[in-house]
Amino acid sequence: MKKRITLSLLSTALLMGCISPSPMPLVGTDRDEKGCIPSAGYTWSELKQQCVQPFEIADIRLTDPENPPLAVYVILAEEQGKAEVFSANLPKNLILEAVKGGYAEKDKHLYLIKTQTGWELRKPTRS
Repeated sequence: MKKRITLSLLSTALLMGCISPSPMPLVGTDRDEKGCIPSAGYTWSELKQQCVQPFEIADIRLTDPENPPLAVYVILAEEQGKAEVFSANLPKNLILEAVKGGYAEKDKHLYLIKTQTGWELRKPTRS
């Protein structure tokens, strides 16, 4: 009886070893419409015209005013008079145009202002 149980368990263990595991998805196989790999932190930059990791190349790093655990990254293209803002709270990155004292979105919904203590993101106050 012991031999039969041992043989049965051994056979089951051998058969279980023949089952192939489901393949794990490879990191980096996800690409967006521009060919960037979001799982590796890449996103398309309109200013750079290439896939970038904003957290690696940002000229300005700020705390997200709407969600302090997150960051906002800004790439400057001073020669073009533009700044590109990357934030988790934005559906896509915003291009800001140079104005006196910083940069502003065309529709004036967001400002990047140079202050004495550094850069700040501001939304206009509504009266």
